[in-house]
Amino acid sequence: MRRRNDQRAPHPARAPLPSAAALAAVVLALALATVVAGCGTVTSPLPPPARPLPGTSPAGAAASPGPGAPAGPCQATTASWRPPAVLPAPGQAAGPTLATVLRRGYLTVGVRPDTPPFGSINPDTGQFEGFDVDVAALIGRALFGADGRVKFRAVTAAQRIDLVQRGQLDLVAATVSVTCERAEKVDFSEPYFLTTSGVLVRRGSPYRGLGDLGGRRVCAAAGTTSLRQIETAPSHPIPHAVTNVTECLVALQDGTDEGVVNDETVLLGMAAQDPKTHIVGRGPRTTQMGVVVSRAAPDLTRFVNAVLQDAKRNGAWSAIYQHWLHAPAPAPPAPTYRD
Repeated sequence: MRRRNDQRAPHPARAPLPSAAALAAVVLALALATVVAGCGTVTSPLPPPARPLPGTSPAGAAASPGPGAPAGPCQATTASWRPPAVLPAPGQAAGPTLATVLRRGYLTVGVRPDTPPFGSINPDTGQFEGFDVDVAALIGRALFGADGRVKFRAVTAAQRIDLVQRGQLDLVAATVSVTCERAEKVDFSEPYFLTTSGVLVRRGSPYRGLGDLGGRRVCAAAGTTSLRQIETAPSHPIPHAVTNVTECLVALQDGTDEGVVNDETVLLGMAAQDPKTHIVGRGPRTTQMGVVVSRAAPDLTRFVNAVLQDAKRNGAWSAIYQHWLHAPAPAPPAPTYRD
């Protein structure tokens, strides 16, 4: 019997990354589907409502924000809610949102299918996998005391904030960078990863960063800070917005675009698929990635932070890092709390 989609330990040997064309085909076929595997090691079966979520998004969910900064200064704080000193025992509801999730019997989490090694669909098994998927699995395991209680939904970059804000997902773990503008709409967990942005270009090209790409087409996923970075670059590159970032690598390979902007970790996955590309223009790793939670659910945010704190202390976070990034884990990101 196969393990359920969110059962991550022990980690299997990681298969080589698929080619850009193969990954794009998988994403186009499965990006708007969720996967619930066959048998799993759960203490009780999922309740009847726990069927795969529909893949279609609500009207307007995929809309990309326009260029430029939001009107007026951002009033939100990106500091997260302080977790309890001790991680609650599984099944212990310490707030109304947690009680609702426990009664339902599963946690709904949005992940991206197009950003290996953080989120992708394994073409051989049809299951979600990656750093973000493992983080979500830790949260589900801590909440229910068993694997198999996380129902994943593939989301596009543009949907990540909207679907949580609308209450259609409990959480999103999908390479979401913590920004003041986004924190006006949703809450974020404490950071679980630090990254930086960069530009993927073809080897042998003269480009060393966005400053060299003025008047050139540069690709990013719609609804991302990466697209905003292209739109506001002083060099005035030409933004090319796509639904799934795998389309960017294809566009770079066929010469449609001259560069791809994204988080360094996502670009590393692309560069691994195509050794004829490399990353330029990287800055310091100070951009925080967090789990997206509704602002109406501070009890869930506190619980997620407690899980992350526990994982950082007991080595689970380091194990996830080493498995997916194939490098020694650094010190985990330090949190900042608002209370």
